[in-house]
Amino acid sequence: MSDEPVDIPEPPADIGRVQRSTRGRLPARYRDNIPEGPAPLPPNPPPTLDIPSVSAENTEHNSGGSVNGLKTRTSVNRFGLMREYNGPLPSVDPEDEVGLRELADESAAPEVHSSEQRGLLIAPYPNTSAFLFGRWFWNGAANKSEADRADLLENCILHPEFDPADLRGLNWKKIDRDLASTTTDSNLWGSQDGWKFTSVTIKVPFGNSSPPQDYTVHGLAYRPLEDVIASVFASELSAGYHYTPYQKLWQPPRTSGGCAPPLEKVYGELYTSNAFLDADAELQRSPREPGCDLPRAVVACMPWSDSTHLAEYGNASLWPIYLLFGNQSKYARGRPSSNACHHVAYIPKACIFHDIQGILQTHSMTSQLPSDIDDLIHKHTENQGIDKILTHCRRELMHGIWRVLLSDGFVHACQHGIVVECYDGITRRLYPRFFTYSADYPEKVLLATVRDMGNCPCPRCLVAKDNINAVGTMRDMSTRVQKLRVDSVDRRFKVNTARLFIYEQGKGIGSTVVENLLKPQSLVPTVNAFSERLGPFVPNFHSLFVPDFLHEWELGVWKNLMIHLIRILHAESEVRVRDFNERFRQVPIFGRDTIRRFSGNVSEMKQMAARDFEDALQCFIPVIEALLPQPHNKIVLDVLFDTACLHALHKLRMHTDSTISLVRVFFRIFSNSLRRFSNVTCAAYQTTELPKEAKARLQRQQQRGPQREGGAPATSISVMAAPTATPPGKGAPRRKEFNMNTYKLHSLGDYPDCIVSVGTMDSHSTQIGELAHRIAKRRYARTSKKDFIHQLTNIERRETRLQHISHELTKDNTAPGSPGAAPPHIPLSDHHHIARSQKTYEYLPHFVRIHLTDPAAKDFIQRLKEHLVRRLICAATPDLLLANIAEDQLRFFHFEHDRIYRHQTMRINYTTYDVRRAQDIIHLGTDHCHVMVLSNEDQPEDSHATHFWYAKVIGIYHANVFDGRNGAMLPPKRMEFLHVRWFGRDPEWRSGWAAKRLDRIGFVPESDGGAFEFLDPADVVRGCHLVPAFAEGRTSILLRPSSLSRPPSDNHTDWERYYVNWFVDRDMFMRYLGGAVGHGTLLSPSVMSHCSSATTSNEQDDTGAITLF
Repeated sequence: MSDEPVDIPEPPADIGRVQRSTRGRLPARYRDNIPEGPAPLPPNPPPTLDIPSVSAENTEHNSGGSVNGLKTRTSVNRFGLMREYNGPLPSVDPEDEVGLRELADESAAPEVHSSEQRGLLIAPYPNTSAFLFGRWFWNGAANKSEADRADLLENCILHPEFDPADLRGLNWKKIDRDLASTTTDSNLWGSQDGWKFTSVTIKVPFGNSSPPQDYTVHGLAYRPLEDVIASVFASELSAGYHYTPYQKLWQPPRTSGGCAPPLEKVYGELYTSNAFLDADAELQRSPREPGCDLPRAVVACMPWSDSTHLAEYGNASLWPIYLLFGNQSKYARGRPSSNACHHVAYIPKACIFHDIQGILQTHSMTSQLPSDIDDLIHKHTENQGIDKILTHCRRELMHGIWRVLLSDGFVHACQHGIVVECYDGITRRLYPRFFTYSADYPEKVLLATVRDMGNCPCPRCLVAKDNINAVGTMRDMSTRVQKLRVDSVDRRFKVNTARLFIYEQGKGIGSTVVENLLKPQSLVPTVNAFSERLGPFVPNFHSLFVPDFLHEWELGVWKNLMIHLIRILHAESEVRVRDFNERFRQVPIFGRDTIRRFSGNVSEMKQMAARDFEDALQCFIPVIEALLPQPHNKIVLDVLFDTACLHALHKLRMHTDSTISLVRVFFRIFSNSLRRFSNVTCAAYQTTELPKEAKARLQRQQQRGPQREGGAPATSISVMAAPTATPPGKGAPRRKEFNMNTYKLHSLGDYPDCIVSVGTMDSHSTQIGELAHRIAKRRYARTSKKDFIHQLTNIERRETRLQHISHELTKDNTAPGSPGAAPPHIPLSDHHHIARSQKTYEYLPHFVRIHLTDPAAKDFIQRLKEHLVRRLICAATPDLLLANIAEDQLRFFHFEHDRIYRHQTMRINYTTYDVRRAQDIIHLGTDHCHVMVLSNEDQPEDSHATHFWYAKVIGIYHANVFDGRNGAMLPPKRMEFLHVRWFGRDPEWRSGWAAKRLDRIGFVPESDGGAFEFLDPADVVRGCHLVPAFAEGRTSILLRPSSLSRPPSDNHTDWERYYVNWFVDRDMFMRYLGGAVGHGTLLSPSVMSHCSSATTSNEQDDTGAITLF
């Protein structure tokens, strides 16, 4: 074959377009650091005193101090991480020999018991065949799938120990009954953590019309918390639990000047948080139980509760309380398959329907009172007071239920501990402590005994609702501290006095004397169960109710900002709304499910879940660009950039002192941008209800009747758009204004302190419980739908015990019916994987001939040889820079059979910012075809725009090459390479943190000799998400028709520009921000400069400064 280059006529040069001045230069070498666990504990650590303190965000916090003045630090691992223990080291290190599979969220393989023990383990099943069949029946969904059929065949029917004859004559109902048994005399189970049923009695006040009466609510299903703790910590579910807390520290990499930055604290897990360290230090300082020298440990309790619909149709619903343990890693705790959400109670609930003056009202899903209480209240009071009485009764019932859960036995366990032989073989005395309570806002105020929609709506502080719009100012931040809610004697006195007025003096719940006492601080006349039962162990129960990222961000602040932006588009022009929807439909997907396809009209927001709103935020900037005139376009783009930055920072799964400082500064920047948006852009538009909102309002009015036509007050404090005066006409859209006085916006200011105290948001997000609801819904499908609470408790016991039996049987890979975890698709230690198949290939002479006029194939063989030879030379001499390869170097370089082998996909493993292992897939001909590599340019270090180069992969190949340059013809060597079309930076575009704009790039014109090149897959950092700059449109002048680089659907055109989506996921965001532990980077100097200037700006009258770093 001929290796002579093929002449292709050059198109005219494109003046002013992106260029690659570095064409022919290889990217900077990418070093793939494989994640690893922490360094092992020293065998006999010497006492270490006077350890230099870290440069911490909260230097005044001593993290609980040290026990007996001892501090021990491990050595650093390759990422600069170390552990610091206060006092003695743990007897068992849960993180010892942590492997890649654990860091990639993959389970480890199990072991087996001897056959002699199997009969005892599988009871009440009489034989292995019965166990295999019973386990298949109770595992999975009620409606079996193809996967269930395959599981039945592989792990049951075809199992070598399965014998159909063993199933004859079995009493399955008795087996299932024994499996779900909760009787105390059962000898099958070693623990007594079964379900119990009880009733809760509350007093219903009727004011001066009648004395209070007792009302009993039946059907509370619960498991004693102390029994649950003893059972879980003794079982395999506690494998990997942390009993000895430690402080995680990070040694950042050296600066360019060779200086070592000070150590920083790392925040992530609850068991490394300040709150856990303080609780453990307090426990270790307390007197021991008489005659007991067992090691003592804190049980980190993290309850979660919320109601959920169980069926798509009908009114069946469930209000579960889950209990999670902060001793477990959040990465395992957040997976539903880990069974970390322990069902501890099912609250009896039923929606209330009552008639007030002929108006049918439906109470919210937070109503858990049986409907017959309505009749009781009607007998003793007027209609006007029913709502307040019902609200009061709901609070009383909720705290009555928690008094049952916080029983005398549990309080005794908190004070004296529970002796448990833990799964790691060590007997400990465990002391339960509450750290967080995850719930949405309506339930949060119910539990915090705070008035919903009150003057002080926050359950953690007393900032007035009318002052929330000052969010982010120094005045606001200091008010949060000065007016922190505390469980003080004064608070309890006011509540008890109000109850005296109500229950003994016959005053109404809404009477003046009660309101004057409670309303200023939005208190309610209910004794808080956490204060009453756990006062000595939870000094301030208000701190339990941590921010709720899911409902406060995606379904709160961002959702309402997005809704108002759509209102503005409607006010601007309906054409703008159509453009908005069309652009969203063209946004590329990314990752396995990171960014999904936006189908339909996003402006209608039909069936959008929290993750859909998050996807919209991450892609909103290119979509809305230029749809509004100036200055509103700039203001909107600024606030969207700041919103995306703060959202990404809040959602990080690993924080350091530096990033916590950034959170504080970016919150102030975001607040200022939001105020400017509200004061300028929102004021310039007469925004009204969206068509969807107007339709929903009219439907509500029709249900409520004409007497409620004037409009009822909003039903949730989180509503950011408040209705104003109603225009003439029933169906006319109402005026809607942007409202910043909302609790959810206020709550964002509490995130940094919460992260420092109890760990990052993903550790206690309500999303964990929302995922756990799927299990309850799956179990409900197996019930008869009548009296299903009892059936759910039985199913929960069966599944839990089957999982325990399976574990005991499967302690190695030879266990019956439980194959070990499937191996990963590719070794996690490999940087990338390209299939070894050679079925699909290109014969180079034929390939060049059929693509003779394709610009992407110009000088294909010559350039490919130069690329591969350059890689071989640089591999032998890494510091050698080559601009050109001599012709004699190429003469002895050949392709076996003149073939290159084509592949459709490539998988890339990469280490994330939080030292985990993740994977991207590059797939030709789809949206998953863009990659990023480290740049290799001579630019200033603070120019973040040049940190990466970007390319579209148009070919994935490997070749078997003969390298005879040294005179000896060695065996062929496999070499992998990518054929790429390069992007270049837009030289006229100003991007970055100060500009509040994403990087903008474009395809390198064909006239540039470096438009198409080859790339070593080992240089790829990861895949990237490029969103078209829709405002710039498409063009056909960058490249002539090319079948190799463009699909026919593009009609020989390209997008003029693309935006690099920094916000597509948290790892991508940290690659531009810097300061990532897993990436081994320092904060970008441009970020530091931007934050420093932001703290001294005078955009607001507030001139206070925030201390940085």
